[in-house]
This record gives sequence, C-alpha cells and structure tokens, in this order.
Amino acid sequence: MGISQYEAWNKRLQSDSRTGGLDGSPPVRVTLPQPPFDLHRHQLKWRSNALKKTRRAAAKPRQRSSKVDPPVSTNDLEAANKTASFVAHELNNLLTVIQINAEFLLESTGGDPTSAQELDEIQLASRRACILARQLLASSRLEPFDPGIAEAALKKKSAAGERSAASAAKGPRVAETILLVEDEAAVRTLTKRILSQKGYRILEASDGAIALRLAAGHVGEIDLVLTDVAMPNLGGRGMVEELRELSPGLRVLFMSGYPKEEIFPDKNTANRTPYLQKPFTGETLLSEVRAALGYAP
Repeated sequence: MGISQYEAWNKRLQSDSRTGGLDGSPPVRVTLPQPPFDLHRHQLKWRSNALKKTRRAAAKPRQRSSKVDPPVSTNDLEAANKTASFVAHELNNLLTVIQINAEFLLESTGGDPTSAQELDEIQLASRRACILARQLLASSRLEPFDPGIAEAALKKKSAAGERSAASAAKGPRVAETILLVEDEAAVRTLTKRILSQKGYRILEASDGAIALRLAAGHVGEIDLVLTDVAMPNLGGRGMVEELRELSPGLRVLFMSGYPKEEIFPDKNTANRTPYLQKPFTGETLLSEVRAALGYAP
C-alpha cells in the first residue's frame, strides 16, 4: 500500500468515525498504522519467516524412540503353541459331551419336529466348532489347514459310523468287557452309557494308576482297553505298557483330543494303533470299538 493510498483511507476512516453510530452512540476513532507501511512487503516477510521455520523443521533429524519392542523368543512361541494345543484338547472334550447329549435328546424327542430341528442346529454348531478346534490344533503346530477338507473328513467319518451302527443293531447283543479309562468325568459317564446300552460290560477308572489296580482284580476278563492318553498320575500309554507285560495280546483303543500324529509321531506305530479322535459321536464310538475288537465294519 503506497503513501497516497494510506492517506486516502485514513481520511475516510476519520470522517466515518466522527459521525458516530446509527443509534446515537459516541464515535469511535479508528486509525491505521503510521507510515511508512507496506502491507505487501509485510506479508512477504511473514511468509518468508514461516518458510524458513518449515525448512529448519524438515532438515532437523528425527529422534528415534528409545522404546523398541522386544523380539519374540523361541520359548515364548513354544509356550503359546502349547497353550493353543491344550485349549483345543479341552474344547474337544467339551464338544464330545455336547454332541452325545444332543444325540440322546434327539432320540427322546419322538415325533416333535420343533425339538428335532433345534437339536439338529446344536449338532451343526458343534460340528462347526469341531472344525475350529482342529484349525486351532493345526495352528499350534504351524501347519496349513483347509476347513473344506476337514469338513469332508468329518462327514465321511460320520457316514462310516452310521453304517457300522446299523450293522451292529442287526446283530446280537455283545457281552465283551471293556476297561474304560478317562479323567474327564462327563466324557467317561456318557461313553459308559452308550457302551452299556449295547450290552458291553464296563469297568471304569479316572486315571491309569486306578485302572492298573482295577485290572489286577479282573485278569483275563478284559477284552478291550478304551483309554484316554493324557491323564493325571499315569497316562494311557504308560498304563498300556504295564498291562501288556501281563497280557501281551491285550486289545487297546486310544482316544484323545490331540491329533493321532501328535500322540504317535512314528507313522508305522500310528498306522497299527487304533485311535478315536475327540470329539466323537455315539455312532463313531461304537464303530471304533467294534473295529478294535476285530469285528468287520
């Protein structure tokens, strides 16, 4: 703004300020800064200062944070994988209880379609949870997992169980003695109920140590040992080793919420070892028991 422009604007402001407000209020005197004053140069100076500050801030090296995330150790990964595997194992125990109880309820509904539909939905949800448990187990072992393949395997196993159960229903009732060893009380109770309904005589124990004492009182009577693998005091494999010292030809069916390949890493041992994967249904249980006893599927 030049000097002449400044004077013109200042005179106009002084003239307007003398008239006062429209409501009769006293005039307010307004003045511009005294010359010399160049608004354009002032704006350029302000912009120049701001640009210099921006450049200095950009050129200043950034200070790295002293806080660095600690690396994940191998021990931490192993602990996390073991926890995931244990959770999946316990989930499989619970799913076994849910599936078998749903089967019992479905049998007792009679012709009530509403109850049957609700129980079918429970079974469907249980099967989906079973796939999630398997995915968790695969993740704990850092293995790839395909839900589609797992679902197809479940359907195939269920169909085989249904055929075996139908075959068993046509034949005569059996009277073999089974030593049932399972630390999870709900799983043990339901398993005993299913097998007892088919005519099997059941001796039950909650761990391997108790099973050994029980077996000592029934030498030569036990046709099959149906045992969990991971149990307190004495696990299934240790118990079976001691039992086979007295009865080398004793038939055994292992069951667990852990995958077979994890319990029996050696492929040759795994192939010749009967194994019931949890969670299981009543039909699958009966099918695997008959196969372990030597019956045709």
